[in-house]
Amino acid sequence: MSIRRRLLLASLVVVLLGSGAVLVWIVRATPTIRDTVIFTLNDRFDSKVDMKSLQIAAWPRPRLWGEELVLRYNGRTDIPPLITIKTFAASAGLRGIFRKPLHLHTVTVEGLDIHVPPGGLNLDDSANDAEPAPSNGNRDDLARVEPPPPISPAPAGPPTFLIDTFRSQQARLEIASHRRDRLPRVFDIQDLVMNGFGLTDGAQFHAGLINPMPRGRIETDGRFGPWNGDEPDRTPISGTYTFTNANLDDIDGIGGILSSSGTYSGVLERVDVEGQTTTPDFSIDIAKQAAPLTTQFHAIVDGTNGDTWLDRVEATLLRTTIIAKGAVVRTQNVKGRRVSLDLQIKQGHIEDLMRLAVKSSRNPLVGNIDLDTRFLLPAGSGDVVDRLVLDGAFRLQRAQFTSIDVQKKINVISSRGRGDEGATGAGESVVSNMQGHFALRNAKLTFSNLTFAVPGAIVQLSGTYGLHDEMIDFSGYFLTDATLADMTSGVKSLLARLAQPFFRRPGGGSKIPIRISGPRANPKFGLDVRRVLHQDQP
Repeated sequence: MSIRRRLLLASLVVVLLGSGAVLVWIVRATPTIRDTVIFTLNDRFDSKVDMKSLQIAAWPRPRLWGEELVLRYNGRTDIPPLITIKTFAASAGLRGIFRKPLHLHTVTVEGLDIHVPPGGLNLDDSANDAEPAPSNGNRDDLARVEPPPPISPAPAGPPTFLIDTFRSQQARLEIASHRRDRLPRVFDIQDLVMNGFGLTDGAQFHAGLINPMPRGRIETDGRFGPWNGDEPDRTPISGTYTFTNANLDDIDGIGGILSSSGTYSGVLERVDVEGQTTTPDFSIDIAKQAAPLTTQFHAIVDGTNGDTWLDRVEATLLRTTIIAKGAVVRTQNVKGRRVSLDLQIKQGHIEDLMRLAVKSSRNPLVGNIDLDTRFLLPAGSGDVVDRLVLDGAFRLQRAQFTSIDVQKKINVISSRGRGDEGATGAGESVVSNMQGHFALRNAKLTFSNLTFAVPGAIVQLSGTYGLHDEMIDFSGYFLTDATLADMTSGVKSLLARLAQPFFRRPGGGSKIPIRISGPRANPKFGLDVRRVLHQDQP
């Protein structure tokens, strides 16, 4: 046998003996590896680890797999496990397994369930148990709730283990609220990929999240961690997101297809979000007329319960800009969340707003509007319009009715107020300085101190308008510059002079009780005879 063959044979024997020794060593080392993995997980997540099985293979490369991995935060059994994994598989190098930090190349899991407890696990702290009284629609119920103060993430310590790539196709993340009477925040996470998990500056990730309402998929890329073992909800998170084709029809009372994108940063308990939304076909079911709606917003989100504080929202509906701030919070365990906002419009267009609320394809009124209102949408089921509560004031400038019949009646009022008995309603008469207070309850608008002026007259009204039946019921006064005699002639003028004391207006002119009632498309204007003898002076 040649020397070369002897060397090859000797090398083969050495390799075989070495491989056998490695295999024997791996088998004998399995309990040690198991202990190392469990100790590392215990240390990193401040948890007690249970594992149904763990198997290790050395060929063709070191790998390990197992099932039913459970991490219990501080060993507690009175709350759900911090992490539950149905099955897992990982690849690693020998140096990565036996040196610190524990280093795995890839980890793939199935059945991942994460339950993040509230910070500090102060579940026995009764100071947070007080529940606000249910809203009854008063303005006091609309007081703005302040967001939690900024929170700085805790400094990261040295890594205890590293994972180059972590993958999970289906996962469930549940973040417990600080309040025991509130439901946890739950996220369904799909196609999660994390790179560099365990690094001191966090892991890069990509994931798809299923948003429950309106239902849709959110794609997000960002950085997560490092994990805060002492207070998990103070774990840092940042990134970008896109949310497309969200069907607003999932929410009772509104419709349209929404898309949104933006950025976020903070910790799980308090995330700052900057973003924008586009809904080209936004509508309210009561009118079923679509209009483009876009928003720019800055919000603060409590990731433990989903409560959101809107620091500023700038919405554009057609040509009208709406500024809002407020909160979207869950106050009790009922479906949905309570939306409480302060809304303001400066030099908007009344026709843009009425497009969403009035069924007619033609806006009944045009003009510039200033508006300031409190907005409350209580949590619960049912149509948005039936639950919505408003309380505010508005002012219209240079308003004009688009209905020819209505405008003619306004023109007649103006002409008669100036003493023109033969007025026919021809021409145009602009309604100026229309202003008043309004409140919305149970889909019915109630107006008070509603006044507007036309040349020669002032109209003072109060009353209601039903959003569902579109019925008007207003009463008030028609204050004219002219006397009744000035507005009539002949025999009527004589009778008007006799009746004038009943309609005398201090300072001159007449004060005539009127009533406006009937369907929005064809209301009736007339003298309110019942109040002629009982009217008060303005």
